[in-house]
Amino acid sequence: MDLLGHRDAIVEALSGLLPSSVTVSGIPGRFDLAELERYAVKAPAVLVAVLSGTGVDDRGDVSPKLEVAGYVLTKNGRGGVAAATGLKLVSVLLHVIRGRQLSPESQTATGLAFRNLHSTGLGEEGVWLAAVTWSQVSPLTQEADDTLTDFLRLQATYDLAPADATPEATNLINVRAPA
Repeated sequence: MDLLGHRDAIVEALSGLLPSSVTVSGIPGRFDLAELERYAVKAPAVLVAVLSGTGVDDRGDVSPKLEVAGYVLTKNGRGGVAAATGLKLVSVLLHVIRGRQLSPESQTATGLAFRNLHSTGLGEEGVWLAAVTWSQVSPLTQEADDTLTDFLRLQATYDLAPADATPEATNLINVRAPA
């Protein structure tokens, strides 16, 4: 399984373990205030990101210790203040993750932690953001060439004399010859 597969498996696992009113989705990683506003539409939400991987060396399988975050995002609503709702959701998430194997073949989650990140007004609403982080050792499989075709080709555009910014030819070149 690749990194995207592990993140998707974690999203699927958490979706089944958290209340149905909580949106669980994958995100690319850390985000800025503009993205926070876009994600707030889905609140309450747990946004899952793979932040880093360590411990990969030249021996054995490629099984990095992944640092994963579940960003908890809540906003003010009928149920109360965003921070109160967020703290309750973080409590639930900590219990749900503790000691669980969240993706196939991965080890159970370790190093579970929580960090309160941000509380602000956003438009007419207030939002609250926290990160629940953990580590899990996850084996990565080597991708077959047929899944990486876009990375194994080079597009060349030829603009021959006179240099008029009008290409005379375009070609796709295989970087690695097919087996």
